[in-house]
Amino acid sequence: MKDPLTEFDFLQSRRSFLLNSGMGLGTAALASLLSKQAFAVKTGSVTKPKAKRIIFLFMAGAPSQVDLFDHKPDLHKLFKTELPKSISKGQRVTAMTRGKQQLVAPTTFKFAQKGKSGVWMSELLPHLSASADDLCLVH
Repeated sequence: MKDPLTEFDFLQSRRSFLLNSGMGLGTAALASLLSKQAFAVKTGSVTKPKAKRIIFLFMAGAPSQVDLFDHKPDLHKLFKTELPKSISKGQRVTAMTRGKQQLVAPTTFKFAQKGKSGVWMSELLPHLSASADDLCLVH
């Protein structure tokens, strides 16, 4: 029989690693790419670097599109019902749902139609909602 505390410690440390290593993985990938490039360039090369600035966006923990742009009123009707088999296709949705019920849960944020186009947007985007007619959203 497995010791539940040992299994919890293993999952917790793995989860902690994945949550906390995002920036480290990006840095490691960049270092790997730069080292390969350094071997490929001959010394005394006449090529000048063109990039003056780099913008690296790492957005861990951002809300999902369901909470921002996908207004799904039917999810409220299905709240706390079993996830349909047509969606899960007999597989677990995540590794953390083993042996647990998979229930439907809607977003907890309010949606409203914005701009002349009437695009549905979440209350999480109050400033972006002011420019709703200037956006192109593909559903």
